[in-house]
Amino acid sequence: HQVRPSCFLRARHALAAAVAATGEPVEAMAHANFDLIDRFFDAYGRRDMAALRAVLADEAAWVFPGRSRFSGTHRGAEAIVAFFDAMCGMIGRSNVKCEFVFPEANDTYVVECQHVWTNRPDGRNLDTQWCVRWQFAQGKIVEGRHFAADQYAVDAFYQSITP
Repeated sequence: HQVRPSCFLRARHALAAAVAATGEPVEAMAHANFDLIDRFFDAYGRRDMAALRAVLADEAAWVFPGRSRFSGTHRGAEAIVAFFDAMCGMIGRSNVKCEFVFPEANDTYVVECQHVWTNRPDGRNLDTQWCVRWQFAQGKIVEGRHFAADQYAVDAFYQSITP
């Protein structure tokens, strides 16, 4: 089935455009692991499971904190895709905005600190800081992990908008 381009990939492209507009080099954005993340989101947006498996380690995991229906450890390509499907469905209805505050990379990790806020017409909104830590080994994504600045607010938000 057709999937709109990932909200996360759009945010990453906005960050790259902002970096390009400044004319100043940002070494972290040049790291190969950022390209791997972009390939992950591109494959996800195209629903290309073969391309996803090419960038994800066999036992890759995505960890989302808290007590919402999204929380927990999602292992393997299919579970990670299901997590992002559920999350992007919610994000699409919440008119989310994302500002990348701090991207940094080395050969093992990428850390992206983000300011994320929603603009729901029903007034149930979230305005928080996230940190997403990606882990890599042997040229593949091993783990993605979210860290919330205010986990209580995140839990309350997700509980208020999900059945």
